[in-house]
Amino acid sequence: MRSRGLIIAIAFVLAGTATMVVYLYLLGVQRQSSGGELITVVVSEKDVTAGTDLDDLIAEGAVTTRSIPRSALVEGAVTNLSGLKGRESSAAIAAGEQITTSRLRGSEQLPGGSLGIPTGHQALTLPLESPRIAGGSVQRSDHVTIYGTFSNIASQQGSSPASTVTLVADVEVLRVSGPAEQTGGGSNSSNQWITLALKPRDAQAVVFAQEQGTVWMSLLPPNQRGVSTRPINAIQLVR
Repeated sequence: MRSRGLIIAIAFVLAGTATMVVYLYLLGVQRQSSGGELITVVVSEKDVTAGTDLDDLIAEGAVTTRSIPRSALVEGAVTNLSGLKGRESSAAIAAGEQITTSRLRGSEQLPGGSLGIPTGHQALTLPLESPRIAGGSVQRSDHVTIYGTFSNIASQQGSSPASTVTLVADVEVLRVSGPAEQTGGGSNSSNQWITLALKPRDAQAVVFAQEQGTVWMSLLPPNQRGVSTRPINAIQLVR
């Protein structure tokens, strides 16, 4: 009888051990399939354009938190709504996308100040009519080529004909504000304010052209560098 009881006790112990092993195995599989530990990240519930005030977005309830596996965490992801306060988006953010610090600018951004001015550059703002900046299509982070046209210029060698020159071949746009061209016909004569990242010498040349001539900008396609071309005048055009 005593041996039979011992056998039953051992059987219960083995059964309990087997159950625990199966439970731990299933728990491990579940954790592995879910990516392990869950992390809270901040996401937007709608598409966000560059230059959006994120305080307004928070007030609208358009941002929320979401739990994701640590394995899916994007580098620099914001994990708390407080990380968005006092900031604005420096680039477009898609709905459902993890919001990262690389997409933000504001009080916590040290290099380049609030505009994100590249090292060795300075910000220069020009008031230009919409047609002079690609019909108002220029936006922040775009790149443009700046041209200047000058009337006849007298010198010791005589008078030079009016000409158009490439002032700066490739310039980053830091900010655009003011009315753009109206749709459906006529243009808006009001100026847009376009802020550019320029090296000091280039800024000097652009200011001179703005004061002594006329300035135009052409919008460069994404990932295409601007090219400097030789000056052109009326004599060259009619040859």
